[in-house]
This record gives sequence, structure tokens and C-alpha cells, in this order.
Amino acid sequence: MTELFTTEKRRVQDLVPYEKNPRKITAAKQRELETKIGQFGLIGLPVVDADGTLIAGHQRCKVMLAMGKGDEMIDVRVATRKLTEAEFKEISVIENSTFGEWDKLLLQSDFSDFVDLGSYGIDLSDLEQQLKEALPEDEKPEMPIVAKFSEKYTAFIIVCTNEIDENNVAEQLGVETMRCYKASTKIGKTHVITANQFQTQWNARS
Repeated sequence: MTELFTTEKRRVQDLVPYEKNPRKITAAKQRELETKIGQFGLIGLPVVDADGTLIAGHQRCKVMLAMGKGDEMIDVRVATRKLTEAEFKEISVIENSTFGEWDKLLLQSDFSDFVDLGSYGIDLSDLEQQLKEALPEDEKPEMPIVAKFSEKYTAFIIVCTNEIDENNVAEQLGVETMRCYKASTKIGKTHVITANQFQTQWNARS
């Protein structure tokens, strides 16, 4: 299959803004973007039609021009042919939207100490209430892999090589949010279920 886009070098000031660009930015957000570009440079590549019209990356290019970087050569994804109006608009929506969802538990546990998530429009204020509903405060954490007395534990391991498979297996097994048995302050999706839990979930399928 022929690639519709290729990566080329273009001068920032030569890129033509699309007059009906559906994305906008506030002055405050523009200042934040300027800081990010000054700190990290241009991370995401602008996308343009074959004639140089911007499809995505308007705000990044606008900020670079304001920073006096209009003469700089940057990497750009360029259409290998002139797009139809329908193609142009669909790609514009794709490039300016997010299809996935944030894993807020992961953001809270692994990212919140390093990144100001609020500055990216990520709100975790509803997370604590969701956790309370999923796991009552008085529920005692289960310790499925820590033997007590003389019990013997065995395990079957399901290997997931990608996130899609992992999410599918989690849904099929009905794994839920649990408190960590080693550190009760940590909360997340369990990757361990008992044989009884599996049997119950399996019987529920039929």
C-alpha cells in the first residue's frame, strides 16, 4: 500500500494556515505551549497537504513564528498528493482529536509526581469518588498469592503481548479495582484472581 504521507523538511514560515482550522487556543494556553516548545522543541510533527496548507499543527507553528523561529527548517508530514476536501477534513479531525481514554489510576500513580496534569486538561478530581464506589473503605484487601499456614498455591499465566489483548483479557476475567495487599495506599487493577473467581466469571458467560 502506498503511503499517503511522507516526512519532509519545510520552513515554518512557508506553511499556510487553513482558514477554517477547527482548533483554537487561549492566550494562557499559548504561553504554556511557548514554554513547552522552548523547553523540549517541536515534539509532534505538523501535518500539511501537498500544497503546504496546514492540516494539524497550527498552534505550534503560530507559537514558533511568535518566538522568531519562522526561518527554521522542521520535519513535517506532507501528503504525497493533493487531498480531496473530504480527506482533508477527516484527517483534520483525526489529528485534532483523541480516540483513547486516559488510565487515570496510572496517571495518578506514575505521572502526577512529574507532570502538572491539570495544565493538559486532565482532571483527576473524580478519581477518588470512583475508587470509593469500586472499593468500600472497610473492605479488607485480599492476598491471593501469599500462603497462610500450609496452603499450597499454583498459578496459570496468561501472556498478553499488547495493550489491546490485556484489556480484552481483563474484561473477560472481570478483574476489578483492588487495594494492594503489600501497600494499602496503592490502588489499581488486579492481575491476580482466584480459581473460584475465575469459575464464577466463566459460568456467567453461559
